[in-house]
Amino acid sequence: MATKNTNNILIIGAFDRYNYGDLLFPLVIEAQLKTYGQPFEASYFGIVKSDLSALGGKPTEDIRAFYRKCEEGTGHTSVIVAGGEAVAVTWSSLLLALSSLFKRTHRFHNRINKVIDLNAFAKRALHGKTALPFVFTKADFKGIDRVIFNSLGGSELNPAIFDQVPDLRDKLRQIDYFAVRDEATQRNLALQHVQTQLYPDSAILMSTFYPSTVLAKQVSPAVSQYVAENKGTYVFFQVKNNHAKNKEQHIAQQLDLIAAHSGSPLCFCPIGKALNHDDHLALGRIAPLLNHPCTLFDEVSIWDIMYLIANARVYIGTSLHGAITAMSYAVPYVGVAVPKLNSYLQTWGVAGINRTVALDGLYEGFQRAVGTDRAALNQSRERQLAAAQASFSHIRQLVFQ
Repeated sequence: MATKNTNNILIIGAFDRYNYGDLLFPLVIEAQLKTYGQPFEASYFGIVKSDLSALGGKPTEDIRAFYRKCEEGTGHTSVIVAGGEAVAVTWSSLLLALSSLFKRTHRFHNRINKVIDLNAFAKRALHGKTALPFVFTKADFKGIDRVIFNSLGGSELNPAIFDQVPDLRDKLRQIDYFAVRDEATQRNLALQHVQTQLYPDSAILMSTFYPSTVLAKQVSPAVSQYVAENKGTYVFFQVKNNHAKNKEQHIAQQLDLIAAHSGSPLCFCPIGKALNHDDHLALGRIAPLLNHPCTLFDEVSIWDIMYLIANARVYIGTSLHGAITAMSYAVPYVGVAVPKLNSYLQTWGVAGINRTVALDGLYEGFQRAVGTDRAALNQSRERQLAAAQASFSHIRQLVFQ
């Protein structure tokens, strides 16, 4: 039961769908806050009520429960928007990720939008109260003392959003602590006269809380056996479904080149299985096209994903948090064809592998990655860990009274 002296921390984000990066945020935030030895009560919220604890996630209450909590005014209450592309996330984009029916109408949305305001429709459907789902200030709720934006991204932030939501600039300027994860995001917001702090994605801290020895006790028997037999030799590969469409044969050819010239086993593992990610669908289409064998994992927890990347020879994929996992465990990485991943690598990556490659450049990217100096990977890891902890020191001052 909360009292007037309780430090209440409301952590909100897209934890209500199975996407690896989103599920990591609340785990790392809670773990880091616990290191300070100060009492707090954490609550977790998505847009809908969910329970992905079997996969390693935090159960969430829904957005209506979040609004009720924000109005209570009991104790010292802080909201942490946990990370991701939260600045420009719209209600309609969230409904797209949560509703297969809404997704099936996606190709008609431009035409429908001329007749019906789809964002307003989605806001009603999801019981929203604010213009954008994750943008609000303490002035919007009577029970909130602090609002913190943690590890936000916006490398592709469309300036039009500031015309569509007229008070967006003012709201962003009122955020008590606003940390962004890459230089492109910081530049985009600075153009709108919104000042931010640049720090690595907080998920980089995962290896401090979940070293391989801890993960080994949490993974599935199949993953445990695979790592025991192939540790440090295999290539972990993942690709988002939309990026792989009509390119499956080219991807298979590149992966066959890697397997043929390096002798490394191929490990296929989905990182995002939520609607609009669907890695498993892409991997399922590519695997039969290979001339070399691969091991395809499908039903995996976040611990399985983390452990497989931590023990890989190289990570290759479109997932930002797949690459951040590789960085956290000092594993060489090849980022693939995603602008937000490219922005992060340009800000925090090791020279030589600090840019993404096209899907027809996987083999060349692999060669550069395996040639990367191990000391440089470790130095990059330590630099990011120190910076992420420095960011949390600012958060600590705000959330604990």
